Amino acid sequence: MSLKVNERLIPDWAIERQAEALYENVARSMQGKPREVVQMAAFDMAKDRLVDQTLMSEESQRRNYQVDSAEVNKGMKQWLRQNGGKKALEKGTHPLIKNQDDLRREITTQIQFNRLLEEESSCEAVTEEEARKYYDSRPDLFSTEPLLTASHILRKASLEAEFEQAEKDIAALRERIEGGEDFVELVRKESDDSQNDGHLGQFGRGRMVPSFEKAAFALEVGELSQPVRSQFGWHLIQLHERTEPVVTPFEEVRDQVIKYLQERRKDKVFDEFLDGLKQKAEITEVSGI
Repeated sequence: MSLKVNERLIPDWAIERQAEALYENVARSMQGKPREVVQMAAFDMAKDRLVDQTLMSEESQRRNYQVDSAEVNKGMKQWLRQNGGKKALEKGTHPLIKNQDDLRREITTQIQFNRLLEEESSCEAVTEEEARKYYDSRPDLFSTEPLLTASHILRKASLEAEFEQAEKDIAALRERIEGGEDFVELVRKESDDSQNDGHLGQFGRGRMVPSFEKAAFALEVGELSQPVRSQFGWHLIQLHERTEPVVTPFEEVRDQVIKYLQERRKDKVFDEFLDGLKQKAEITEVSGI
């Protein structure tokens, strides 16, 4: 299905090429989804992107931006350096750019788009006060994560009967430790994961399975956990060290926060401009082309 944007036609093959170019990025954001669903999402994204590009191209031409050939040549050389050089271009592996003419048009269009973007994303500068307010509202973005250092004893299990026995074994081992036996010695003699004497190193949230993580983060330094079940079996966890989060001072991130908020504000202003172009445009689907 082709698209017609005002008087310009976007043929189905162009949409398919764009969808092909977007597929890998879309697939990464939709992990676990069926291939057909990813393809449909990539196709929809391709249509939206090509409509935007067509409207921007029309507006750029209406404004009659003049592009210096030296600037285009510089952009082409940079593109070639980043995409495998002339030999890679000659192989025609890129879904959208097959030859030098395609590349020249692409770079020229990109330069024109950038000028349009610069003009239509103009907005007020973000103040330090606004940056500080954002910083104060999102401490999670400017803090290091809490980290634990721990060891464990594991009794592996896969069948339910094995889980039942492993739970009894782990409970008995906990009693032995509470009775004075050495944790590391029991790791060496009794654990199904005795590598590094059961030492797991340093880890943060999201690194361990949920049940193990919940139990580990609930411990005090030096404390031994109650038996913990995971999909691997039953564990005893001993916490050695806890590193608390540290908040980066505002002064160290002020410039990055201002830059981020400024880019976000520019994007919002330009999106509003682009929405205005879409509202004025006539966009229809065309079959058989």
